[in-house]
Amino acid sequence: MIRDCCKWDGIVCDNVTGHVIKLQLGSSQGVFASNAEAEARVGLKLRGKLNPSMIDLKYLSNLDLSNNDFGEIQIPTWFWNLSSNQYYLNISRNQFQGSIPDLLTMFHPSAVIDLSSNNFRGPLPRLSSNVTAIDLSNNSMSGSTSHFLCYKINEPMKLEVLNLGNNFLSGEIPDCWKMFPRLVAIKLCDNNFSGKIPSSMGTFTFLQSLHIRNNILVGEVPSFLKKCSELLTVDFAANQLSGYIPPWMGDKLSKLIIFSLRTNKFNGTIPKLCPIISSNPGPFPQQIIRKYSELYQQSQLHGLEK
Repeated sequence: MIRDCCKWDGIVCDNVTGHVIKLQLGSSQGVFASNAEAEARVGLKLRGKLNPSMIDLKYLSNLDLSNNDFGEIQIPTWFWNLSSNQYYLNISRNQFQGSIPDLLTMFHPSAVIDLSSNNFRGPLPRLSSNVTAIDLSNNSMSGSTSHFLCYKINEPMKLEVLNLGNNFLSGEIPDCWKMFPRLVAIKLCDNNFSGKIPSSMGTFTFLQSLHIRNNILVGEVPSFLKKCSELLTVDFAANQLSGYIPPWMGDKLSKLIIFSLRTNKFNGTIPKLCPIISSNPGPFPQQIIRKYSELYQQSQLHGLEK
C-alpha cells in the first residue's frame, strides 16, 4: 500500500524506506513555492477538511498545501504537531482561521514557513531558532511583537527573511534585533507600529530590504542605517517621520536602488541621492525574491541529506 501511494501525484517517498517524506499538494505561485511544482498543480485545488490520518506520516518533512480551497476552517491542534520534523511548511493562500501556537519544536536547521494570506488571528507565535524564513503577512495577527522577537535574548536566531506585513500589530518595534544577525529582508508594512525606529536595527550586516511603510512611526531617519551597507530597498513611506532627509543616504548606502519617504513630515531641501534610481518601493526586488528561492532550495537539499 505504501508503495502504491508513492506513485500518486504530489507524494514523494524515500527511495530506500518507502516512507512518505513530502506532500507537495499546493498550487501557490508565491516566492516560497517551486515554480515547476506550482504550475503543475494550477487548477487542481483540494477541498474539505484536513485529515487527521496525516499524524501517521512520521517522516514527513515537506508539506505544501498552499493556494487550495479548504474553506474557512480552523487548523486542528494535531496539525501543528507535524511541524517538528519539517524543514518546509507552506499553507499560504487558503482561508484557514484560528490562532497559531508557538512553533518551538522545529528541529531542522533551516526551516522555512509560509502561513501568509489566511485569516489567522491573535498574537504572533514564538519561533524555533532554526527557522530561516517566515511569512505571516496578510492575516489578522494583533498585539505586540516583543514576545515574538525578544524571548530568546541570549540565543542568536537563524532567521534571514521576516514578513509580518498587512496585519494589526501595534506598539513600538522592539529594540532587540541584535539577536537576528542573519536577517536579509524585513517587511513590517501596513500595521499600527508606533514610536521610533529602534537603534538595534543598525546592527544588520547582511540586510538588503527594510520595508516599514504605512505605520505611525515618528522621529528622524536614523543615522545608524549608515552601517547597513548592503541595503537595496528602503521603504519608510506613509509614517510620521520628520526632520531633514539625510544627505548621506546616497553615499553611505551605495547599493541602494529603491528609496521611498513619501507621505511623511520631512522638511528642508532634497539632497543628492545618486546612485539611487527609483523612489517607488513596489514589491521585494528580484535579489530578495532570489533569496527566498535559495532558502527554499537549501531546505530541499537539507531534506534530501537527512
